[in-house]
Amino acid sequence: MKKVLMVLLLMCFVSALVFSGTEEIDVYRYLYRNSESNLDQLDILQNMAEARLTGAGEFYAWALRQLVAKYISSSKDPTEKYAADEQAKILSALLGAEKYTPAAADLWLVASSFTDPLAKAEALMALGRIRATGYLPQVIRVLDNLNLQPTRDPLEGERIAFGAIISLEKYQDPSGYLSVFLASVGWYPKRIKDQAVKSLPFIAKDPSPFILDLLNSGAKYDNATKLIALQTIEKTTTVDTKSKAEVAVAALAEGHRVVSNDVKQKTTLAEMRKLALDMIRRYRSDDPAIYDLMKKSYTNRDTDIQEKITAINAIAAQKTDAAVNSLSEFLKVFTDRGVNAGLNQDETRLFQALITGLGNTGRPSARTPLTQITRLNYANGIKTLATQALNQIPN
Repeated sequence: MKKVLMVLLLMCFVSALVFSGTEEIDVYRYLYRNSESNLDQLDILQNMAEARLTGAGEFYAWALRQLVAKYISSSKDPTEKYAADEQAKILSALLGAEKYTPAAADLWLVASSFTDPLAKAEALMALGRIRATGYLPQVIRVLDNLNLQPTRDPLEGERIAFGAIISLEKYQDPSGYLSVFLASVGWYPKRIKDQAVKSLPFIAKDPSPFILDLLNSGAKYDNATKLIALQTIEKTTTVDTKSKAEVAVAALAEGHRVVSNDVKQKTTLAEMRKLALDMIRRYRSDDPAIYDLMKKSYTNRDTDIQEKITAINAIAAQKTDAAVNSLSEFLKVFTDRGVNAGLNQDETRLFQALITGLGNTGRPSARTPLTQITRLNYANGIKTLATQALNQIPN
């Protein structure tokens, strides 16, 4: 091979002076076809890669086709197999750089038939770079299967998953979003999950439809994944407020639907409900179902004081008569107990939050319950709070 390499280097030197780019590729093609082993061919490909040639896509595709046919139909000794895997990696990368679409079928054969995980990964990335849409479902399936559980050799699975993630990033097709999102919360090490997070914005500017599907999927995905999905939507700057509110309502409904006695699960569900409520407060929603859902956050025994107050604030922020009706109903529980009824610390906080919330609605219908507070024999602090709330309501 040293003799072949010397000839190659000499001809490359001459080509730099005399040959056109096409003629230089012809020289490499001649040498490649007359090489007897994968190792010899690998040396030639490495030199081609270093030469940074352009317009060689047709040759690379031919070389890959020959390699795949030879790889699948024959058994190689370890040295030749190593060389074949290295060839596949280089050819995949070069075809991806050339964006040579006609090579898609052979790239998929590398991804599906070769055993070396790095060769598979490089072929997957090339499929994404050339936007081989006919193989997009297969790439998604590769990542979906890997997401299910760790592979027997975790490092192999990680490498292939990385290739699939980059591929889906390059495809920039929203149908790959959910698979990459699940990889970002999957069994992989931090490096792979971080890459999945970085890739997500390139795949879908508005991932809310896919997150909604996840939230509405019942027990298919665990609560921790659903919480992260909600957090992801909240942090995504390309999602409009209406879509964020829609996702938040779905998350709140899911947070109340699921019942668990496990302390960790209960904590996760509470976090999801609180974030959903805060998003509903900020983005508002015209979905009439939100009032029953927010009421559950206030009235359920299992919800803590912070969730109850978050629910009050979310209801008030809707600035509707329906919001006033809900808050007035909650307030009535306290006023019916009488002015002299002793309130514990949490009850006092809720009472005050309800008064403030009614004022924040800005609705004239809130005047009646607030005026009642000012006329009863409550402590001056409570009356002052009610007066301040009344002042927030336009005349």
